[in-house]
Amino acid sequence: MNFLHAKDYQGRKVIDSRDVAQMVEKSHNVLMRSIRTYMEYLRESNFAQSDFFIESDYLNAQNHRMPCYLITKKGCDMIANKLTGRKGVLFTAAYVTAFNDMRDYIESIPTASLNASPGGVASLINALRRVMRDQGNSPTEIAVMAQGVSRAYGIPLPTGFVRELPGQTSLFGDRNV
Repeated sequence: MNFLHAKDYQGRKVIDSRDVAQMVEKSHNVLMRSIRTYMEYLRESNFAQSDFFIESDYLNAQNHRMPCYLITKKGCDMIANKLTGRKGVLFTAAYVTAFNDMRDYIESIPTASLNASPGGVASLINALRRVMRDQGNSPTEIAVMAQGVSRAYGIPLPTGFVRELPGQTSLFGDRNV
């Protein structure tokens, strides 16, 4: 795996710790242990841990909730600074590319042409859905995005709009859905 995909989580760009573990060729448990240590150091020094790492979870193949982290660009910087050699260089190149791609895409949306009409919001959601689907996002992740955009424009959605399918792995779990 030589690429990462930054995803949007509550307006923040993040990368799943499982993808980072795979990229740096570490077991997810080892990376999680390192992140927990980093978070403890940050807490002791009064840094906002969520600026670096956001606790989350996902459903594994056995339909059990498992912990993971959503890692911000600052968190990726911290992890990259601990890596050396080929792994460090490749991880740094992958996460910088992923975050820049997400930023470039967001900046390329012509906001002047968007309007708050339901049709304009639907067009925005459809464009974002295509990009997310192309990047391998799950239906739940796409629904979370659609819900966030709808909220931003004051368009109500039905209760239960976002749900996880049995056996589906979700980056966002059921937090803030």
